[in-house]
Amino acid sequence: MPNTGSPKILIVRRDNIGDLICTTPLLHAIRLRYPSAYVAALVSSYNVEVLHDNPDIDEIFIFLKRQQRSHGHSQLATLWKRWVLMRTLRQRRFDYVVLANGGWRYCKKIHGRHMVGFRDRDNPDHRQPDIVVPLANSVELHEVEKMARLGEALDVPNALGPTRLFPDMNLVSVLRTRLGLAADAGAGAGALPVVGIHISSRRPQQRWPIANFSALMRRIHAVQKVRFVLFWSPGRADDPMHPGDDEKADALLREVADLPVTACPALNISELISGMACIDSLICSDGGAMHVAAALGKPIVCFFGHSIAAEWHPWGVPYVLLQPETRHVDDISVGEAMAGYARLLQQMGTVT
Repeated sequence: MPNTGSPKILIVRRDNIGDLICTTPLLHAIRLRYPSAYVAALVSSYNVEVLHDNPDIDEIFIFLKRQQRSHGHSQLATLWKRWVLMRTLRQRRFDYVVLANGGWRYCKKIHGRHMVGFRDRDNPDHRQPDIVVPLANSVELHEVEKMARLGEALDVPNALGPTRLFPDMNLVSVLRTRLGLAADAGAGAGALPVVGIHISSRRPQQRWPIANFSALMRRIHAVQKVRFVLFWSPGRADDPMHPGDDEKADALLREVADLPVTACPALNISELISGMACIDSLICSDGGAMHVAAALGKPIVCFFGHSIAAEWHPWGVPYVLLQPETRHVDDISVGEAMAGYARLLQQMGTVT
C-alpha cells in the first residue's frame, strides 16, 4: 500500500483492445486517489490508441511484440527498441508495477519496489508478485471487477467504472461528414437513430452469417426508421498477417443496397473509436469493438460464442447478450436477434 501521496505506478497491459479498455476505470480511480502520482502504462503497439488523450496517464510506454509486424519494425529493430524500453523503465524507479495480465518474468526486470498481481498458477511461489491479490472464482467476476481488486491493493477504492475512451473529435467530425451524419448532429428528436453493425470477429465461432445481418437490418428498418453504419476489419480474408472482411462487407452492402447504409471500415483503432462515437447503438459479436462502444456509452446487442459472459459482457451500458447453448454465434437466429434488439429498445426507453 502506498505510503506517499505521489507514488510512481506502472500499469502493465500488453494484450487486447477490450482488456485495456476494461482497465481504464482502474487508471481513473488511481488518478482520483493519488492526484499527484506519476501514473504510466505499458501497453502494446496494437492497443495503445485506446489511451489516446486519456488524462489519467502521465506517460505511455509501448512494448513491440515480435509476432505483430504492423508496427513496421524489423525483428532486429524490435529487439533493440525493447532493450531501450527496459532501460527507460528501470530509470523511472517505479514504486509499484501492477500486472493487469501477468508477465512476471518480464516485469521482474523493471526492478520496481513492489510488484502487484494475481497468483500465476503456472509459476512456483518464488516467481509470484510480492503483493499477491486473492482472486477466488475469477470466472464469476467481470474484467473491470478484477482490475478493481488490483486497485484495492493500492488503497484505491471504487475502480468500477465506467470504462473510458477519448475520441479524436476532429476525426469524429470528419467521419460524420464522410458518413453523411453531419446534418443530423444536434438535430435532436428529428434525427434518425444510427445503428452500428459490426461484422468482424477473430474467432470463427463468434461470426454471425452475412445473410443473417442482412435479414436483421431489413427487419429493424421495417419497424423503426433508422440509418445504419457498417463496421468491419478491412483487408482480404486470405491475408496471413491481418485477415480482414472486405469481401463479406462488399457482399452485405450489395444485399442491403436499398437501405440507408454507410460503410465505415476501421482502418485503425482511432477510426474505430471515432466511428463508434457517431452511432446511437451497436449490434456486434463479443470483441474489441463491443468494448469500444460500451466505453462510449452506446447500448449494445452482442453475440457471444465461447467467451464467458460474466467476465466480458458490455460494462456500464444497456445491453442484451445472446449466447446459444452450442456456443456458436451462427446458431443465433434472426428472430432471436430481432427480439434482442426490441428488448434493447425497451431498456433505452425507445418506442417504435
